[in-house]
Amino acid sequence: MIFKLAKNKRSLLAIGFIFLSTVLINFSHHRWQQEDKIIVWDIKSYYAYLPATFIYQDLSLDFIHDESGKFKDLIWPIETPLKKKAIITTMGMSILYAPFFGMAHVYAKASDYEADGYSMPYRFALVFSALFYVLVGLLFLRKTLKHFFDERVTSLVLLAVGIGTNLFYYMTYEAAMPHAFNFSLISIFVYFTLQFYQNPSYGKIGSLGLLAGLITLIRPTNILVLLFFLLWNVFSLSSFKSRITWFLDQYKMILIMAIAFILVWIPQFSYWYWVSGEIFYFTYGEAGGKFFFLNPQIKNILISYKKGWFVYTPIMFVAFIGILSLPKIKEGLFAPILIFIILNIYVLSSWWCWWFGGSFGLRAFIDCYAIMAIPLGAILHYAHSNRWLKYTLPTMVILLIGFNNFQIQQYKNSAIHYWWMNKEAYWETFLKLRPTARYWEVITIPDYNKAREGIYIDMKPE
Repeated sequence: MIFKLAKNKRSLLAIGFIFLSTVLINFSHHRWQQEDKIIVWDIKSYYAYLPATFIYQDLSLDFIHDESGKFKDLIWPIETPLKKKAIITTMGMSILYAPFFGMAHVYAKASDYEADGYSMPYRFALVFSALFYVLVGLLFLRKTLKHFFDERVTSLVLLAVGIGTNLFYYMTYEAAMPHAFNFSLISIFVYFTLQFYQNPSYGKIGSLGLLAGLITLIRPTNILVLLFFLLWNVFSLSSFKSRITWFLDQYKMILIMAIAFILVWIPQFSYWYWVSGEIFYFTYGEAGGKFFFLNPQIKNILISYKKGWFVYTPIMFVAFIGILSLPKIKEGLFAPILIFIILNIYVLSSWWCWWFGGSFGLRAFIDCYAIMAIPLGAILHYAHSNRWLKYTLPTMVILLIGFNNFQIQQYKNSAIHYWWMNKEAYWETFLKLRPTARYWEVITIPDYNKAREGIYIDMKPE
């Protein structure tokens, strides 16, 4: 009876296994105990809204010039046209961090830790906030997958996404980065999309508007999820026309969704106007960031040895091929997923820094794994009816899960470099846990100055 119960709930067991694995890794690395970990790089900006607002009551950021000098390396502001200091990132991540920041602040004030927003309790809270959101995201993803697939496929897809991709790295070793959080939000968005079209209501579309607003407030390019919503269950030109006609007839639905979306952005618009005099302020422009839509690095972003998505997260190549299996599952799944992923690849590959800085794999794609989980499930479902693929494909997925975790160890040991990889370096350390002497001789570094002009050149490090 216990075996039968476990078999019927194996997808929940898969989520439980991911949860326990994450907890064990977090307590093995315990990076929150180190001052130079967790709140680093981009996270400094994502997080800065919280201590600036609730501890120092100073969004002008003047407090960073205090006599101690401790904030010099903790907040990296830009200067706006009004000569004010501004946080370069949007405040979406601070919204998600906020409950955990609040708990950490209460604990710090009641303990011997400094209640400055940056001591150990705050770092600990950020690490485990990611686990909380991913757990929620996996539960919603399970609901979506169960709508189309059985327990066998659902559990394997959850394991593949949860521990077989670079999502696992970004909910453990670099947990406070935004990708695990947006994975969760998009998981919920996908589920609510499915629910809305089954039984439309003002409450559901209002929730979708809030979710879409928060998703884009964290990473504006993720506004593409609205196309996924619009095209859900569209399978022909006539069905697309019917969808447009339906929304025109139900214009109140669109109005509610738009209002909910904008509500989420009002604090950001207010902040931008205060620091720059502009409601829409492209902060990354002050740092030289731009898109080169006429020079997308599609080949590089997908299959290059530097950071190719399919090279460092091969399970997603299986999922990409699985898009072809979608019509066999449900006719209206093919168009929304194919169009979304193609546009997502195009937009991300057009960003001047298409490799997205130092990272394990192409981290920008992690946000969409809840969407890519559906075609991964589709190809596994199809394989079950094929005598050659029935065992071969699931075995391959399991091997790729193991390979992903091996690569994480390589990355930790610098056998995979955070941005200096090339073909020679990759094969020099292939299946090696640690870098060789020759590896350090063949690695190359991107020319960031040329990249800001849309010219991509690799150089030998000095």
